Amino acid sequence: MEHHHNGDISCHRDGLLTKPADTRFAKMKYKNIYSAIHNLGASFTSLMNYVLEGYVIDELESIHHQRLDIEVDWLSGAFAPESLESARIRASIEYYCEGLTRQFGQQNVDVASITQLRFHWPAGGRKYMAATDDRGKSYKIYVNESK
Repeated sequence: MEHHHNGDISCHRDGLLTKPADTRFAKMKYKNIYSAIHNLGASFTSLMNYVLEGYVIDELESIHHQRLDIEVDWLSGAFAPESLESARIRASIEYYCEGLTRQFGQQNVDVASITQLRFHWPAGGRKYMAATDDRGKSYKIYVNESK
């Protein structure tokens, strides 16, 4: 099992996400979930996501041009299609996974209150982020084109 840890969240290749017990927020702001998930999706697909001497979006676009659905499960770190996951994509996912608690916390969103968090880019469709909170409310927001 591959494991990475940066002090605020751990991602495991086996699909488990662990959170520290001392994660505290002034007050969970559910209304900020849309903003938090949009920022994550926009950053992941932007030209700022340069990893291992290349842009992640270039690889994602290559997969998308093959008319394949792309999905990242941010709570488990899983990528689909799994057979096309490169070292660059894996490194990027782990980087973002490791920073989720911090990134969402800056917007008063507690990752522990999110039960589902995914990036989707359906074949022939637009990129979007989707989440579900611990109250069962679903969120979906499209991610702007980066190129």
